[in-house]
This record gives sequence, C-alpha cells and structure tokens, in this order.
Amino acid sequence: MTAETIIIGGQTIKKKLIIALVGGFLFLGALLGTFGLTGMAAAIPLVGGFTVSFDEMTGTGFKLYGSLADSAMKQNNPVAVNEIDSATIKNLKISKPIPFLGINAVITAEKPVTITGLQQKATLVTGDATFNELTMAEKYVGDRDLSDPKVLAGAAAEHFTQTANNITIKNGILETVYLFQKTVSLNGMKVSFEKQ
Repeated sequence: MTAETIIIGGQTIKKKLIIALVGGFLFLGALLGTFGLTGMAAAIPLVGGFTVSFDEMTGTGFKLYGSLADSAMKQNNPVAVNEIDSATIKNLKISKPIPFLGINAVITAEKPVTITGLQQKATLVTGDATFNELTMAEKYVGDRDLSDPKVLAGAAAEHFTQTANNITIKNGILETVYLFQKTVSLNGMKVSFEKQ
C-alpha cells in the first residue's frame, strides 16, 4: 500500500489577517505592559466597558457607594462603586468588546486570582451575595447644588454607603466601566479573542 498526500489550497484574506494580527499584538503589548511578564499588575486602572464574571469571589473590607463615571460612549453614568481590600476569585473571566475589529478580547485565569485594593465602577451587578457584619447608612446631602456633575458624584458617594467585614458572591457578573487593582496575581492566565 502506498500513502498519497493531498494538498488542499485555501485563501487568506490579507486585510482581515493584518487587522487581527495588529489588534492582537497591540492588545498583547498593552496587556504585558499592564501585568508585566510576571503576571502581577500594580496600580493599573482599566477604563471602558468590561464584563467581569466568576464562579465565586470572597473578600474582606467591602464598601459600596454610588457615583458617576464616564464610559467610552457616554458621560456621567450612574454606577455602584465596589471597593474591596483583598479578594480571591475563582474562574475569573474579563471580556472587553473591540467593535471596530469585530472581536472580544478575553482574559481568563484557570487558578484562583488574588487581588488587593480592588475598585470597580459597575453599571450592573448580579450574583448570589452573602455579607458578614453588614452596615447600611445614609447621609444628608440635600444642602448641595446637585446640578453640577462633580458635586452630584460626591453627594452620591456620601448619600448611601454599605460596608461589610466579609463578602462572598457566587455566580457573579458585573458590567463595569472602570477596574482598578493595587496588585493582582493571575495564575494560569489565558488571553484569547472571540468573534462577536
């Protein structure tokens, strides 16, 4: 018996290939610049519309308050600001749409992610939450000129606060316009691109 080799030809659309390569290298360069080659990031804000999802997040030193934040397409979005002193996240996935390339940039971590100094400005938060020593408080802000967006953002942050010593969120999904981590360790990190 003899084996026969068959070569099947195909076409590469050069424009789409170049766009994908350039977009991929730009995103990877920004990612490596953000996280460094060690997988650690320090004091790096990520601004834009991100979807953050996870199986479980446990954290200490939780604080929630309202504010306003800009997105790529709209100013002064009402947001819930979540601050957590330290957190551990299982099955983290961060997705960022890049509409002009028709792709989503996706960062995942196979192993638990550890974060200190986490701050998120979210337009939507869903999940199953458990709090330990939960405190909710209001403060009078009716004596301020709320027509100025800067004053309004400050008043929103002081008007209502929620704090807890410990928080656990299962099956969490957050639509965010801003993420900040003082430090983050992404063990088992994977960067991929999905077609929209």
